Amino acid sequence: MHASVRPITAFVLGAAALLVSAACDIQKSENPLSPSIAGPLPGVTITTPAPMAPPVGAQVLTTQLPLEIRFTNATSNSPRPFWHIVELAADADFANIIYRSGPLTPGESGNSTHRLPAGLAHGRTYFWRVLAQDGANESQPSAAGFFLVVEPVIIDTPVPIEPVGGATTLSSSPLFVVGDANVSGPAGAVVYRVEAATDQNFASIVATGALPRTGGGTTSFSLGAFPANQVFYWRTWGTNGVVTSPRSATQSFRTPTPGPGPGPGPGPSDPGPAPTGGYRTPDPPPGQNLPLPNMAHIVEQVAREFPSALRRSCQEHGGTWEFMDRVVDRLRLHDTRWGYNWKRGRVGDPSLDVVDYHYGPGSDEGATRVYIIDVIGGHCGSSPRPSWNDVTQITRDAGAIGRWTGRGRF
Repeated sequence: MHASVRPITAFVLGAAALLVSAACDIQKSENPLSPSIAGPLPGVTITTPAPMAPPVGAQVLTTQLPLEIRFTNATSNSPRPFWHIVELAADADFANIIYRSGPLTPGESGNSTHRLPAGLAHGRTYFWRVLAQDGANESQPSAAGFFLVVEPVIIDTPVPIEPVGGATTLSSSPLFVVGDANVSGPAGAVVYRVEAATDQNFASIVATGALPRTGGGTTSFSLGAFPANQVFYWRTWGTNGVVTSPRSATQSFRTPTPGPGPGPGPGPSDPGPAPTGGYRTPDPPPGQNLPLPNMAHIVEQVAREFPSALRRSCQEHGGTWEFMDRVVDRLRLHDTRWGYNWKRGRVGDPSLDVVDYHYGPGSDEGATRVYIIDVIGGHCGSSPRPSWNDVTQITRDAGAIGRWTGRGRF
């Protein structure tokens, strides 16, 4: 009888010990400050933090990295302390999280800051959000903020090319030629501005103008007519409306003394020697063509300055080469790829109202990879007018070609 009691007693004692141990474990896990608490605490709420800075969609310069973000703190009614977690992703759905912070202690005054890692690539958009945890409970992730990392916009100072050095201009309505300067970063549309004055301090400005930067080497302006036989000063600068370059060095010019215009007759009014040393667009990559620059404003400018030369441009009826020479010379101030055309490729038979632009590699003379532009509308008619008519494809469709020439002038 006694032998059978001992095992039962031992079993009861062992079961009691297990119950005590389990009770201790349950008590430990229900302690709200226990690091081994099991599951969310009932009735506890952690509010969602909210992004504050940078503003949603902000552009962040590479020079501003590493970026410091700011957000409002979460709040909680839990006896447990909470912390924040910041997540950074390459997509709005956070399927590709590229950075996740460790626990961040909430900052003072209801806001927190955190510095994101360095090395974020420019030209990419990044998404970030923040949430709060206390080890047992977790807030919803905040609404996502996002920002674009960009290179800083730099607009270098454009360079005055013409008129410069106090030279006397050919016309009282000179063409202002500006050398395009380097632009880097997401600048958008850059405009060059020009102002002219009667004094070097620009206290008495007499003309202003603006023209989009062409990016083709030079940009040209017309500011209208200036009083005759007078010295003027001018300068230029570039801007995209937000970033502005420094002003250029000041240049000066003198307008010509009024005189009689060129008289009628077959003799040309010599435009002078062809300009030298102009800019030349580099050769295109193999297998590619340079685009056709739209220089219609140059032809119109020359026509305004020399209307009699345009009227007398029909060489077949006693006219002169003056207008064509002036147009080609003015175009070559922008790019020396401009020249004359051998009609249908026949050397020695120049087109009387057409200019060529050599769009391929190699030397210009004799090149057939040319754009063919008719610059005189109604040529040899009663009312010739400035034109900018690309006849390249029409010429090809007719089974003909253009051939570049300097016509012995350059």
